[in-house]
Amino acid sequence: DRLRLGTVELHALNTPGHSPDSISVLLLDEAAQTRAVFTGDTLFVGDVGRPDLREDAATGGHARATLAAQLYQSTRQKLMALPGTTKVYPAHGPGSLCGKTTSPELDSTIAKELATNYALQPMSEAEFIAALLADQSFVPKYFGHDVQLNKRGAPNFEDSIRAVPRLNSVAVLVPEVLLLDTRPAARFRAGHLPGAINLLDGGKFETWLGSIVGPGEKFYLLADTQIQLDAVIRKAAKIGYEGNIKGALLAPASLPATSPSVDMAEVHAHPERFTIVDIRNRTEAQKPLFANTLLLPLPELRERVGEIPADKPVLVHCAGGYRSAAGASIIQNALPGVPVFDLGEAVAEFAAG
Repeated sequence: DRLRLGTVELHALNTPGHSPDSISVLLLDEAAQTRAVFTGDTLFVGDVGRPDLREDAATGGHARATLAAQLYQSTRQKLMALPGTTKVYPAHGPGSLCGKTTSPELDSTIAKELATNYALQPMSEAEFIAALLADQSFVPKYFGHDVQLNKRGAPNFEDSIRAVPRLNSVAVLVPEVLLLDTRPAARFRAGHLPGAINLLDGGKFETWLGSIVGPGEKFYLLADTQIQLDAVIRKAAKIGYEGNIKGALLAPASLPATSPSVDMAEVHAHPERFTIVDIRNRTEAQKPLFANTLLLPLPELRERVGEIPADKPVLVHCAGGYRSAAGASIIQNALPGVPVFDLGEAVAEFAAG
């Protein structure tokens, strides 16, 4: 397909691999010279799109090895054949779960990618598939939901935001519905509603929301201010979860539950006195920070929390302190009577050592 816009043309290229229907879009100037390619999730700066997100029957049942083979052909036959000066503009920068080694740079050139991108180096198709499938991160629960949502067409964003029920801070909440408290960890520890999960408002809020909470689950959102509440509602809507919000409310004056603060001196001197739960992803946890750690990645924690023994206090850590707030609150709800400590940002002391 071709589309003329003034003096330039956009050409669609079929580049399956990340998904069976992935495309890239070429930008040609008035002299019909290729100037840029918008690669979507096919080619990133320093990486290519992962091919393992469409295996579920609801998203087409496409085997990862089959899509990886298609990606090998898409890169070799289509993208790598473009002029070296062609600018590359991918759909994602760093932090996206659609790749595994994405560079912090937001654009590149074909020549630079040919020189530096591990996936574009000379190798056989079998070697490419093996390299691409190795050490991929977890698949968030919302990915399949969003594939279906994109296919049928998402509702108007602003209309969906306005439709989210706003509740009075003293409203009676349904006990069986998840309550996500998005306030800072210290405020949560000082006081929160019983049963709440402390999913902090932050740069990756929607990613972790869609990794912890399934697309069929309802939940409440709680924040300190109306501005903060509106922000997390919009972040939930970015992954198509605004329809899951049973209600959004500000923190009430009465927050009867508390969480203990960790004694760092005891952790340094006697880590063996704790059941230490590492909620990092498996690739991150290849170098444990403590001996005898129980690895339960955060996206699996709610389903596997029963594996945690209750004979000692529990110490929860991640890589930087963001995820452990959520992890500690999930475990605290599952193990009433067991002290559960969030190591938080203090994990840096052990990572450095």
